[in-house]
Amino acid sequence: MQVIQEKKNPMIIGQVSKKPVNTESIEAMTPETDRPVRGTFKNLESPGNMGFVGCLLYKGMPYWQKWFDDGEEATIPLSVARHINENTSYPIQAYLLDSKGNYMKGTGKIVQRYQFVSTDFS
Repeated sequence: MQVIQEKKNPMIIGQVSKKPVNTESIEAMTPETDRPVRGTFKNLESPGNMGFVGCLLYKGMPYWQKWFDDGEEATIPLSVARHINENTSYPIQAYLLDSKGNYMKGTGKIVQRYQFVSTDFS
């Protein structure tokens, strides 16, 4: 005689929230809250040269890409402007001194590559 065991569902304690924790973040934006912003693009990494920005920041946003000239005035989505100002940097690693005088690896400074200066808020 064969005994068939019933499969039990795993115990679920709570439901997983699909709501973003930080409602002010770029990832929490929607096509309805993303508005156009006018401003000037600055290439801080190599002034006078062009800079490329391409991103897909939130669900429902089409892939956005553009080559900017240094000092170019443009109208871009707010999410892309925030991405340029917040996420286009890189850390420079350095040896830092701790409280005991020993060297340890750490981030010496953060270098910003691009900047988007909005003229809408001035």
